[in-house]
Amino acid sequence: MIIANRTEELRLFNQMVQGSFGKRVLLIEAKSGLGKTQLLALFQHSLPRNILSVPVDLKTAQRGIPYIFSCVRKRLGEKSFPSLNAAVGQYLKSGIEVSDTRMTGNDNQLSVVLSNVDESTRNFRLTELREAFFQDLRKIPQTLVFLFDSYEKAATELANWLGGEFLADVVDTPKLIVVIAGQQIPQPTIEWMDLHHCCCLEAILDREAWYEYSQNKKLPFNRDEVNMAMLILKGQPQEIDKTLQALKSKQQ
Repeated sequence: MIIANRTEELRLFNQMVQGSFGKRVLLIEAKSGLGKTQLLALFQHSLPRNILSVPVDLKTAQRGIPYIFSCVRKRLGEKSFPSLNAAVGQYLKSGIEVSDTRMTGNDNQLSVVLSNVDESTRNFRLTELREAFFQDLRKIPQTLVFLFDSYEKAATELANWLGGEFLADVVDTPKLIVVIAGQQIPQPTIEWMDLHHCCCLEAILDREAWYEYSQNKKLPFNRDEVNMAMLILKGQPQEIDKTLQALKSKQQ
């Protein structure tokens, strides 16, 4: 895990989870190579066992919005979503046909409900599904954490939905915490701006943190050598990690 001295971000996230910070939407903005994905992994790893988490890599969300419903339902269990399941079932019973044999199973049913219809019909159905989805989420007794990575890779419709209707509904879902990371992040709207906090990741130029990191990774370098790598590579976590690992391999 390429993490050195992200203690402030981790502290902030833990405060959100504990309910002592007052915000429930954390936006992580950073250029490529600064460790966004690794930070999300650290967030998830730090969660107490009684907290439910759903990690979602948005660059793999080829089916768009239905993919989000499917990921969450898979992770938390289908029985946790009676309202969503009922809404989907009602549409399927109303005469929607699945002509493509690949479009079978609960996950793809969501895509079927939203496909082959005009825009107004699709928007109406999507609103009903979203409302059912959040209705189910609010009935889950545990704290929930959604971790969205690679926001800039999401399809336009999905990105707009997450930054709009989705986060607006998060406001009324008290036990839900959402983290969104990317080279780009959603622009706050009046509906959820009071609920969010933004962190911009910078290069890590703390030589003691990098030395501690190298020791934890059992890398055979002294402080001066680690410091030199940090300076040459301008504190870029991914490049520093890659370089130190490569040098370790050459020494073996």
